[in-house]
Amino acid sequence: MSTVPRHDALRSLFDDARVRPDLLRRRSPVRWGAVPSDVIPLTAAEPDFPGPRVVRDAVIEAVADGYFPYAAPEGSEELRETFAEVAEARHGIGNHPDRVVPAPGTAAALWGVVRLLCAEGDECIVLDPVDLLFGQAVDAVGARRVYCPVDKKTGQLDTDRLASLVNLRTALICLCNPHNPLGTVFGEATLRAVEDIAAAHRVPILSDEVWNEIVYPPGKHISMARLDTGNSRRVYTVTGLSKTFALPGLRMGFVIAPTPRAADALRLAFQRLGAAYSMTPCTQAGALAALRHGWPWRDAFLEHLRDMRNYCVDRLNAIPGFSCGRPDGTYVLFPDVSALGLSSRAMGEFLLAKARVAVVPGTAEWFGPAAEGNIRISYATSRAVLEEALHRIAGAVGELVPGGPAALRATGTPQRA
Repeated sequence: MSTVPRHDALRSLFDDARVRPDLLRRRSPVRWGAVPSDVIPLTAAEPDFPGPRVVRDAVIEAVADGYFPYAAPEGSEELRETFAEVAEARHGIGNHPDRVVPAPGTAAALWGVVRLLCAEGDECIVLDPVDLLFGQAVDAVGARRVYCPVDKKTGQLDTDRLASLVNLRTALICLCNPHNPLGTVFGEATLRAVEDIAAAHRVPILSDEVWNEIVYPPGKHISMARLDTGNSRRVYTVTGLSKTFALPGLRMGFVIAPTPRAADALRLAFQRLGAAYSMTPCTQAGALAALRHGWPWRDAFLEHLRDMRNYCVDRLNAIPGFSCGRPDGTYVLFPDVSALGLSSRAMGEFLLAKARVAVVPGTAEWFGPAAEGNIRISYATSRAVLEEALHRIAGAVGELVPGGPAALRATGTPQRA
């Protein structure tokens, strides 16, 4: 009897049957559980698939004896060493365990770095659009957001504009690479330009690279910290395992500080924020299992995501009034829907009411002022879920356009592949 090849077995983990809305409505309170039972949520960037079995088994083993002790704030030495080895092997960041600071999730890691480096009255440069966590962290310390636009059509950052925004009050430049929600993977020339600007003004960089393993060939992620530039000793790299291994609820975040001294200062900042800023022992066990044994699962997941990206982009661009780029990274799309004549918020409300599909509107509170005119869609789910959701969206938009889809198509609404 023939056996199923390991690769095919892993690919089967992302079959339609693996997504179970009945279970997800109980287990996923910010996605499936946040909407009525007849609504398909394409909202939170949270996969609908179970994570790697090796992680589940490691967590179960870690709690099987019934002991639930406190965790050391700095994390176990074994975890820091393993993470440093992976960061060097996969992203070219030197093997420096003394610069690794674990945190309960990338959001916590980001907040900790901002609190360490920024104070009331400072200015922090954040991209526009970009995920809301940057702005929230800046606001929390009493600093001021200074928006640097990213071209929504090309995904490119205007580094000349960035340079013009830096002044004596600038305490931090925040970068998101790969970029959420545009899916851009910034190239080396852009990254070096950002580092040169920061170095000229001796400004540190916070580089959020949580999506660094969700990049589609031939795209390639380059970590800011691996570049040999004059500012490399002021780059704080924030990353984690939630996107890579579908483990957001385990809160697995890491900071790679530029120096051991900076790492010590960050640990102290976390301690001052409270005990909630330590990674639990069972989470550390799961993180070790993912880092050591989860990569075949990730490879199969990335293949599935690539197929879903291509399907969704093609399907969305066939809907009159939608224009959607093909991202190089992440598993979110940010289609432009401005041709339909509704604001981002109104479009989200319309799709929820008429299509029974939930999306994230491109409003300022979610992604910054430049997000207006777009909506965000997460496609980390099954082909069947996406087919039904996009079928519903297409039908609803057909009712929205006076005279039906043909009327909008006749206006020459631009479509982008």
